[in-house]
Amino acid sequence: MRLLGTKRRRATAEADVAVVGSGLPSRLTALELGRRGASVVVLDDAAGRPARGLGLLLLGPGRPYRSVTQAIGRAAAQLVWAAGCENHLRAKAFVDQAARDVGYQASGSFLLARDRSQAEQLAESEDMLRDDGFAGEFLDHYMLETRFDLSGFPGAYWAAEDAALDAGRLLAAVEQAARAAGVVFRPGRARALREEASGVRVELERGSLRAAAAVVATDGPAAELVPELAPLLRPSGPARIALSMLAGAKLPSVLRTADGRIAWQANGSTVRLAELGPRSLPEPGEDPLTDFATRLPFDLGGASRLEESAEIGVDRFPLIGRLPGRPLAVACGFSCIAPGFAFAAARWVADALLRGTDPTPDALRVTRAPLAALDV
Repeated sequence: MRLLGTKRRRATAEADVAVVGSGLPSRLTALELGRRGASVVVLDDAAGRPARGLGLLLLGPGRPYRSVTQAIGRAAAQLVWAAGCENHLRAKAFVDQAARDVGYQASGSFLLARDRSQAEQLAESEDMLRDDGFAGEFLDHYMLETRFDLSGFPGAYWAAEDAALDAGRLLAAVEQAARAAGVVFRPGRARALREEASGVRVELERGSLRAAAAVVATDGPAAELVPELAPLLRPSGPARIALSMLAGAKLPSVLRTADGRIAWQANGSTVRLAELGPRSLPEPGEDPLTDFATRLPFDLGGASRLEESAEIGVDRFPLIGRLPGRPLAVACGFSCIAPGFAFAAARWVADALLRGTDPTPDALRVTRAPLAALDV
């Protein structure tokens, strides 16, 4: 197969595309390319480890819609939310065709306001989202406390189109489908990407692999392999904790704080909390996840903690698409909620490499000028 915008491969090339990365983004990108007839090799030194992050299928970046429109414009924000809709549709199509149950639940999700200003932003966002075709409901603190065991929070917004699934089972199902599509998985850590006249050479700890093009698709760090991305990425909050709800407590199954700092996913009586935003240097003795958990009906005594390495875009959006004029594309900066864009990102990257047109929305393109962090 000839990839658009690349020179003819030499006989020494081992694949049309080398996918370098880890987790759901690498598997989905490889699956999409493999199903379109490309020969694909996935290089992943984290094979076999538990899935990173949370299994959340979300439309937006975890900010009040009004604050996002103020930062990037309403038309661009609408396209970002529409991209989330495409992602969800593609995810649901995969779930329906998958050979195994991945725990899909179309129960929506909540954005939880920590202060009155965030609650006002969420209330104003409700009408804007409805006008732009996205369903949801604002809950003031009375409604929130009536429906759930959440007290001391001034409001929340329920996003009807959001969903959740089991991240580990999804990762296994996507890898199984990719192998069935002819994708080859090769263990080994990629040390560097070298562009050559015939494409890309991926330097490994032992040996190398040549391909007509490469994609850095990962739910972990990417800037080491593509140094020009370093100014656009920041280390994401590194921690995830699992803990149990107190007996009889009722909480939303999927929730993010409206400042974009924390998300959780509940599975029965067990809840996993993760940090979403760029890593910050806490004050001595400060632990953002544990401090937040103390405000909720959790059993902190049985909490278990996992440190993860990930990255997020400086403007809180992922970086997706082909680097202009180069046999290289990326899908990275997802933080711990890669399922929210990774299905659509795989399609956009495949189009860019195989069709020569990149359909990635401007606000998510790797070539965009990054905005300041989307604070509320």
